[in-house]
Amino acid sequence: MPIPVTILTGFLGAGKTSLLNQLIANHPDKKFAIIENEFGEVPIDGDLVIGASDAIFELANGCICCSLNGELVETLEKLLDSGKAFDHLIIETTGMAEPDAVAAAFVSDPGIQSAFQLDGTICLVDAVSLQETLAEREEAVKQITFADHIVINKADDVQAHYLEALQSNLREMNPLATISLANYGHTTAELLSLHAYEAGQLEQRIKVVVQDGHSHEHHHHHADVTAHSFTFEQAFDLLAFIHWSKVLLMIQGKNIYRIKGILNVGKEVSKMVFQSVRTQSAFTRAGDWPEEEPRLSRIVIIGKGLKREALEKALRSCLQKS
Repeated sequence: MPIPVTILTGFLGAGKTSLLNQLIANHPDKKFAIIENEFGEVPIDGDLVIGASDAIFELANGCICCSLNGELVETLEKLLDSGKAFDHLIIETTGMAEPDAVAAAFVSDPGIQSAFQLDGTICLVDAVSLQETLAEREEAVKQITFADHIVINKADDVQAHYLEALQSNLREMNPLATISLANYGHTTAELLSLHAYEAGQLEQRIKVVVQDGHSHEHHHHHADVTAHSFTFEQAFDLLAFIHWSKVLLMIQGKNIYRIKGILNVGKEVSKMVFQSVRTQSAFTRAGDWPEEEPRLSRIVIIGKGLKREALEKALRSCLQKS
């Protein structure tokens, strides 16, 4: 079985280290491997370190920790070759890092896919300073729009009406993500079993977004972030869709943050799941279409400065000709 991978991201000062410590404490039965992208100090309690070799720190609780001081693929290979047993990998990115760059390795590299399976990306945001951060740092916008789950930290430090508005704002920026609350890293949410890339979970999330008729644009503080959802009754031509998606990601990849969809493709009896990470994309099957269920294609696209009319026109050009 591939080892599940959780990417933990969030802007500087959001509290990622506190959350990481809490995750470790809440799961004493798990042996974690932790890749720290910002490795000035060991990110977990210092008294747990019992030894180190080849930049891999052994911890008293059975976990191991290492620094990302080269390419991610090389670091993953080093972990696998270390002989240390672990059953969950957590990658904590720097506050300035874009998590899609990390996730892309798990989507595009067959060797990595055979050993690891991306469970989801968690973005930690600071309830007190989030609005200011969003106004000043586009990296924070990208972290939120790429996340599968958003944890609002320091939730008790803001008033209830502000917290409610904040959650609404985050849902508009990224309708695909689920949201939970935390206080200084302490949360009751189950963050290590998101299954965000599994077909069934993905399908349910897309249905919720599309049924809400989601199409939002935010230009004031959010760098023209747009999230659009589409539904099509007519089947797609698979080759036409593949060609369109490759051209779109090649030309506008830096502005496309997420694409997720469940597609009805030609005479294919199975539902086709489409996902993009940066310029990489992948199709997987999600089980056969039930006879009683209408074969509706549902697609959600999140990015910067996206024009709904242009996207819809391009998608319609990929539909199967009758």
